[in-house]
Parts: sequence; structure tokens; C-alpha cells
Amino acid sequence: MTARSLKHLPKAHLHLHLEGSMRPQTLTEYCERYNLDRPNDTRGKQFSNFLAFNAVYRAASESIRTKEDLARVIQEVAEDAAEDGATWIEPAFDADRYTILRADSPYKLFETSEEGWAFVLHAAQLTSEKTGVGIGFISAIDRTRSLKQAIARAQLTSNLIASKSHLINPKNINNGEAYSGIVGLGLHGNEEGYPPELFVKAFQIGAKAEGLLLTPHAGEIAPTPGKGPDSVEKAIDLLGASRIQHGVLAIEDEALMKKIREKNICLDVCPSSNIQLSVFPTIKSHPLPRFVEAGIACSIGSDDPLLFGPSLLDEFNLCREEMLLDDNIMAQLARNSFNYSGAPKKVRDQGLKGIEDWLN
Repeated sequence: MTARSLKHLPKAHLHLHLEGSMRPQTLTEYCERYNLDRPNDTRGKQFSNFLAFNAVYRAASESIRTKEDLARVIQEVAEDAAEDGATWIEPAFDADRYTILRADSPYKLFETSEEGWAFVLHAAQLTSEKTGVGIGFISAIDRTRSLKQAIARAQLTSNLIASKSHLINPKNINNGEAYSGIVGLGLHGNEEGYPPELFVKAFQIGAKAEGLLLTPHAGEIAPTPGKGPDSVEKAIDLLGASRIQHGVLAIEDEALMKKIREKNICLDVCPSSNIQLSVFPTIKSHPLPRFVEAGIACSIGSDDPLLFGPSLLDEFNLCREEMLLDDNIMAQLARNSFNYSGAPKKVRDQGLKGIEDWLN
């Protein structure tokens, strides 16, 4: 019997970072255009630590020098998602990155974060009309910056939700029905020295915003051995996480796994990222099958394909071929990606129907 094509399995992509999803050839072009040193090609390679990963990510981000550069990245990320069979994506974006003068750049893209968000939301609407892929951003707090900035980011996100200025209304998504352009409040960056409890006030602000998902990173790389589960538990108990980006170190604590299941929290898992950052030694040792067996909802993401290599479709194929997950499990992972997303109802319903058609 011919295996079902995972490309044709409808899916949403809930764990990706916008700049980290840039095409390698686009990065090369930008660096040549602006006479920048191109970061090393790290696809398929191990990172020595999270700081080494972060240095490459920041260098890639700094290659985006104009608004047109940024709009192109948004469009190409959506085009690549469509090629992988995704109809909805939730890229993490930090507008603050483009409102400050960078050391090697004589200008900034936007005067304010509000201006930055207005631009990317408009670019997302145009992109959705061209590609048919819905885009709902996660407003990402960088945990390594000041707590004042984290609170300001949460308040800005809440204000955008309340003002309805975040609505996107592309003609070919939801039959023209407007939907939220910002669907989540995230927290990313090096966990070491920046535990969840520092960001309680910011996430309390986010929790008051109507319909906003709380999607912090946690339990990716433990600051000290055995502390991975602690990070996940605090993200749940203190930050009120709706989903957790990564969360894979929860596998070390049975009681925590039970809590995740009982609270119906989804883990947005990125297998290749976890291997290349040495969270687990091999794909065979990755805990995704154990989470599935334990009844914990998981979605599959690529995290940063520019840096790690595999696309969303590659990650799905990896789960089938290396973890030996059957089509019923692959379909459930795809269902989770819609059910736990910030996508509007019509997008979710169409995706779920497509998954049933794929199985039948």
C-alpha cells in the first residue's frame, strides 16, 4: 500500500520564528546587498550552546535592512508553509527589534513598535491574499531584555487587541471574514537566568486581552540539570500558559506530565531543534512518542528552519520515518495544530475536515 502523502495532510504551523524561517538564499542575498558577513550555514549541525544559536539568529535578523526586506520574508515564509501543506501559521515576531538603531546600521525600520506592527499586519494581509495561508502572529517577549520592556510589549499587545487595529481581512481567507492578526503572547530566548517567575506581570496583562493565547517557551534547555520540568511547571502555574513552546523536558517528571494532560495544554514540539541544541542525543531518544502515548496534546513545528534545516514537512516525515508514528498519530498531531491554534473557526473547520479526508 502506498503511504499517504504527508504534504497533503492539512496542518497548521504553531512554532516558528519569523526571521529564523528566512530562506537561506534570501539571507545570502541580503548579506551581499548590504556588504555584511553572512552567518555560517548551521543547517544539520550541532550548536555548542544556546548562545551560539542566538548569535547566528541575531546576525540573520540584522540582514533585514528595509521594510521591503521584511515584507519579502513574511511572504516567503507563507509560500514555504503552503508548499509544506500548511494553511495557517503563527510566527513569533518582535517589533522592538526594528525600532532601535543597530550598531552596524545607520537607520531603523520603524519609529515605534506600533508602526512596526501596523506594517507587518498589513504585509501579512497581502501575503495571505496571495498565498491562501492565514497568518496570526505571536507577539514575542525577549526574556533577556529588561522587565520594563517585557511589560511594555504585553501592554502594547493588549492595546492592539482592544483597539481591533490588529484585525486582518484578506479576501481569500475565511471568505473575507476578519480575524486576529496577533493571536498569542510569547516568551523566548535563553532560559538561563530568566525564569518564568520574572514575567508574571507581563503575562497577567496578556491574560486580560480577549482571545489572546499565552504561549511561552519553557522546558527547552534546562539552566541546571533537573530544572527543565520546573520551568514548564512555572510556565503553567505562574504564566497561565495555553500552549508551551517546546516543554519537552517535562518528560522527566511524571506528575507534571499528568498536570499537562489534565489542564489540556498543548506542547509545540520541534524535534530537529531539540537534537541540534543537544536537548536529546538522537531522534530515537526524543520523547514525542512518549508524550503521545501519555495522552498529551502535541503539535509539530520547525522552530527555525534557516538555522536547523528541516522544514515543517521534513519534521512530519521525520516523525513518521524515524519515530515510526503511524498515520493515525500523524493525523492527530495535525488536528492538534488546528485545535490549539488561534486560527478562526472556518480555518480550523476546513483543516479538520481535510484531515479526515486525508485519512479516508
